[in-house]
Amino acid sequence: MIKKEYMHQETEMQNDEISIAEMIQKLKSIWSYLLSQWMKICIVGIMGALIGLGYAWMQPVKYVAKLTFVLEDGKGGVGGLASLAGQFGIDMGGAGGGSVFSGDNILLFLKSESLIRETLFTPYVAKAQIRLVDKYAEAKSLKKGWTKNEKIGPIDFSQLSLDKLPRKEDSLLQTITEAIIKDDLSVVKPDKKASFIEVKVTMRDEWLSKIFAERLVDIATKRYISSKTKTKVANVQKLQDKADSLVALLNNRTYTAASTQQQLVDINPALRTAPIAAEISSRDKTIAATLYAEVVKNLELSRTLLNQETPVIEMVDQSSLPLEKVKVGKLKSLIIGGMVAGMLMVFYLLVARWLKTQLSNIV
Repeated sequence: MIKKEYMHQETEMQNDEISIAEMIQKLKSIWSYLLSQWMKICIVGIMGALIGLGYAWMQPVKYVAKLTFVLEDGKGGVGGLASLAGQFGIDMGGAGGGSVFSGDNILLFLKSESLIRETLFTPYVAKAQIRLVDKYAEAKSLKKGWTKNEKIGPIDFSQLSLDKLPRKEDSLLQTITEAIIKDDLSVVKPDKKASFIEVKVTMRDEWLSKIFAERLVDIATKRYISSKTKTKVANVQKLQDKADSLVALLNNRTYTAASTQQQLVDINPALRTAPIAAEISSRDKTIAATLYAEVVKNLELSRTLLNQETPVIEMVDQSSLPLEKVKVGKLKSLIIGGMVAGMLMVFYLLVARWLKTQLSNIV
């Protein structure tokens, strides 16, 4: 029994040795076959390298504009002031809760379609009709393609309004917006623990790349500040209207009280009801003055809260001309093109050899 087991183990070892030897032999055969086909592999590799070089040569230069900023939300001391304002019956709005710039919301907000569309419809330069969207289409040679297309024709966004875009122009603008979000715009936090935000725009026109980055951040911050302070601005305006109304009423009551006092000089002292009108006028004046003082106090408090709640966008870093250039490296494209083409040729030769072997075995 033991002898049979020993013989079985010895047979398995011999089979393993034969299998390894066969595998090595096959590898040597494959290597010899590839060496015999070195001319074909080299020719295809050279062709791939030339294609890679041509691709790099045809790629346009792109310019990178970077803008880094940090948001200072200005919430210090607001809680105490809000409590003080509550004693006067004024609702200053909650200081807590999330906002569009809280957390990672800003990353999505800066890449929103509505924000990019509004940015594209700003003028390319001051007092010029051409807009960023027109310049972008020219830089990417989109307008030439539109003109040659019978269904589209010449397009000029400078003569249109963003709120009333025709269907065709709106569709083209949407395509441009999607291309910018996908390929040209990057919004990241360089450090997850910090509140710094980096906006990077890569476009074919140097000036366009710089302007787009600046305008995008400018419009975004204005929107944020407006939404953040909207309630408090309304409170300040409401109190200002009340103060203006009360000061007019107080002036009127002051003139009335003075006129009534003047009439007392010529009235018969025997008339007991004569001073009543003067007393009422004086009381109305005092009430109006008291109300006006309280409203002005609340108005100043509201203004203080508004100033403290207004966020500040601090620009940390901003690209200046000339911008960083980005272009596909010719040497890198040449090497990668040659290697990929050579590997594909090797794969093709091995598959063709395997199929030929299988067919010969069948026959």
